[in-house]
Amino acid sequence: GSIRPRYRSSKKGSTLLHMIAAIFAAFPQELKHIRNNRPSAQNPQERPFSLQGKQHPLWDIIAEQTGMGAGNMETAFRRVLQEGRPDIVLSAGFGGALYEDAGIGDIVWSSRALLLRGVRTPQHEHLPEDAVPDSALGKQIGEKLRERAAAREGSIVTLSGMMTKSKIKKIIPADLPFPVCDLETFYLARLSHQNRVPFLALRSITDRLDEDIPPELMAVTDGTGRYRFLRAFGLLLAKPTLIPASVRLGKNAARASKNLGKAVDSLIEILSAFTPHE
Repeated sequence: GSIRPRYRSSKKGSTLLHMIAAIFAAFPQELKHIRNNRPSAQNPQERPFSLQGKQHPLWDIIAEQTGMGAGNMETAFRRVLQEGRPDIVLSAGFGGALYEDAGIGDIVWSSRALLLRGVRTPQHEHLPEDAVPDSALGKQIGEKLRERAAAREGSIVTLSGMMTKSKIKKIIPADLPFPVCDLETFYLARLSHQNRVPFLALRSITDRLDEDIPPELMAVTDGTGRYRFLRAFGLLLAKPTLIPASVRLGKNAARASKNLGKAVDSLIEILSAFTPHE
């Protein structure tokens, strides 16, 4: 699970290659500030785009908007593998807090995820303990994230379907540190571990423990799982009672997106510092 520099051999010697960080997010707003912070993005609507920050010459970033669903996540992951095997995979997005005293925009990171299936007879699916060995480097990265982005090391609970926070809290292990729920992270973590690629998740809080996002507001994607503005607009026209919750979620998402962008920037700086230059 360690991150090591790569070289290409030639008759003239060895040339240091750029390291690749692949970032995956379901919705465009989750990537908004990641894109804005790196304006060299190319073809952001059609394919993964490579970003090379001037301050981090060793790292290229591939950011991929996946849409919702395990199938979309796997398709996006395979496409990125065709572009070039990443040195680290990052799940970056929003999440709902399952712990007390959470603040909007709080950052929680984790290197693993738990899949929660069902409600009446809940099933927990964990990744194998030995999927990717824990490394001292991973712990150092976590410490630096706490210093630079006030990120907490927590637990990502990926849901197989929408459910209320009160139900989730009753069926997840009580000892999970700073649990956060989402709909994507486990699938990407499993793909990363299967391909022996170091994995990290960054989630920015959009709703607290006592807040549930109306399930109707999740129906803003098309058949491919992609966000569609017209679908969201039509939903609010059909159900104006959802407007207050939509406005609140929009404000929370704007703050969460900004903090997520800063956290990703911090992570790239940390990775650059830990990557040998020669």
